[in-house]
Amino acid sequence: MTLLELSREYLQEEEKLTKQINAFLPVAKSLSGEQRHEAYRRLACLYEMRRDVRMTAKLLAGYYENKAVKRAYHKNGQYFFLNR
Repeated sequence: MTLLELSREYLQEEEKLTKQINAFLPVAKSLSGEQRHEAYRRLACLYEMRRDVRMTAKLLAGYYENKAVKRAYHKNGQYFFLNR
């Protein structure tokens, strides 16, 4: 399997997560109290998962485009608090 094929699979997973979010959002809005709180926590997890899947797909799709860029997880500033 190539990185482009793997990237396409990640994009398919992103679509699945988007469908889950779209299906669950009206349900979450209709709830109240503790159930609504838990539903929105679940939605937050789904949004985060979708973002990570999208970022991974983009990284894999463009992995060989710019060889001058070092690709390492620890270099990605999005995952660290830079202003502390």
